[in-house]
Amino acid sequence: MSKRARSRSSAVQVPDSDTGLVIVMPGVWPPAQARPRGLWPRLTKRLQERWPAIRRALPRDLAILLLLFMVTRYVGLAWVMTDSVHKSAVLVLKGAAARPGELAVFGYTGSAIAGYHGSTWWSELLGHVGWKQASAGPAKGEGFVKYLVGVPGDRVEVEGRQIWLVTARGRINGGLCKTHSRAGVPLQPISPQVIPPGFVYMWAPHADALDSRYAVMGLVPVSAIRGRAVPLW
Repeated sequence: MSKRARSRSSAVQVPDSDTGLVIVMPGVWPPAQARPRGLWPRLTKRLQERWPAIRRALPRDLAILLLLFMVTRYVGLAWVMTDSVHKSAVLVLKGAAARPGELAVFGYTGSAIAGYHGSTWWSELLGHVGWKQASAGPAKGEGFVKYLVGVPGDRVEVEGRQIWLVTARGRINGGLCKTHSRAGVPLQPISPQVIPPGFVYMWAPHADALDSRYAVMGLVPVSAIRGRAVPLW
């Protein structure tokens, strides 16, 4: 046996100056193992080392994933980015029908308005990095949260720029239309009509809200409604 081998296999004795005891430290080390080269061999080795722990936790993890899948399939959380309904967050019950007077989430089906998005610090930041955001909007399918107030059979009346809904629940204020948007684009009120089957009148209490009172948005197809919204805060 070489001198180097004897030094690795022999014990090391270290005297403790405070207690006078001799601490014996074994000098045998396991032989160094070569590290696998390449990403795939390293991942395979790591998986083999971790597999016992993974196998024990796998049933629990699969159950958690299944529960999350079921929850997100029927329930969602939506942030309201404007103050149109005076709420900041709503719980979305996907596929649930909204009744008159309840909040609903739907995809925008109207026309785009020039300058709708305006200039914000976010749009300016994107412009500095070469990603220019379109100022016209909303885009088709963009999520909206509004109150459902008019259903098929209700009558939409227009008095100047004031909208009224004649319903089985009485005469309801459908909103006052502004003459121009914040970007100066002319706005027209919705036309007087009886709400046909397959459409609803969506409304928000804010004076600057974009809802069915304006012709650019108009009545919303029932097929565009994604679910009922439960206000959180």
